[in-house]
Amino acid sequence: MQARQSLLYLSVFIALSGSAMADSSTVNATQDGSGNTLNAEQQGATQSTINVNQQGTRNSAGLRQQATYSTLNINQKGSFNSLMAKQAGNNNTAAVTQNGEGGGTPPQVATLDQSGSYSNATITQESNHRTSASITQGGGSYNTAIVSQTGNSSIVGGGVTQSGSYNLGSVYQQNNSNTVTGSVQQWGNNNTGTVSQQSNSTVVSAILQQTGNNNLGAIQQTGTRLTSAKVLQSGNANNANLYQNGATLKADIQQRGNNNVASSNQTGAFNEETLLQTGNNNLAVVRQSGGADASSVGGINLVAVTQTGNNMVSNVSQSGGSGNVATIYQH
Repeated sequence: MQARQSLLYLSVFIALSGSAMADSSTVNATQDGSGNTLNAEQQGATQSTINVNQQGTRNSAGLRQQATYSTLNINQKGSFNSLMAKQAGNNNTAAVTQNGEGGGTPPQVATLDQSGSYSNATITQESNHRTSASITQGGGSYNTAIVSQTGNSSIVGGGVTQSGSYNLGSVYQQNNSNTVTGSVQQWGNNNTGTVSQQSNSTVVSAILQQTGNNNLGAIQQTGTRLTSAKVLQSGNANNANLYQNGATLKADIQQRGNNNVASSNQTGAFNEETLLQTGNNNLAVVRQSGGADASSVGGINLVAVTQTGNNMVSNVSQSGGSGNVATIYQH
């Protein structure tokens, strides 16, 4: 009976998922079990919708929409599931949820690709063992991308890549364990990028890279050990804010251009901060706090600030422990 039900859903899916040329086309597909595959494509169908629900193991979905005002809703429960979806056009929305329900060892993988403007993409991954999420948006403006990963274990990776103007990209990672990485990369003007990592454990890293003018970037890491973060900005009037909380922290901020502002705040011991600014009218503020023990290995907090250009201001404050070192180079 279960096999017949699965075949019925699949036959409906195939009948509706060919190149849909009419407006407001809809595909609804549900699969239960393991080793199932869904493939759907909609073309030229404004306000089209694809709804996919898969539950089990080793299930996969490949979806493609080429239209405007279209919607993708994908829900996968179980382990070792994968999704690859592409949307082309303006004003499209895609939402993906993968929930491992606390079991399974193979990875969960989700990839979203959107080209156009005024589109939104969201990937949510919870309770998975090994998980990867990637959103790419290009060829348009006013796009929003969010990756949210919570309660995953053993190698967790989330990334957003955007090209264009006025885009917003965010990665949120919370309560994950054992090697957690987050990245936001943006190419264009007036972009805003945010990486937020909270209460993750053991080897946590984040990178935020922006190329263009008037960019704002922020990385926040709290409650972690063995943590590193890097912000790379190229252009004019950029703003970078990096905050870390824990122990054995490493931060690197690089800004190249005019009117840049960089601020970094580290809390805990065994911290290292590197800040580089190239251009005019830059401001750098670095603060470190913690009970560093100079007699312990790595018990010294380090700050190195390099500024090249005119009218630059550097402010470094270190408190707690002994044997801290701060180096400022301006020319």
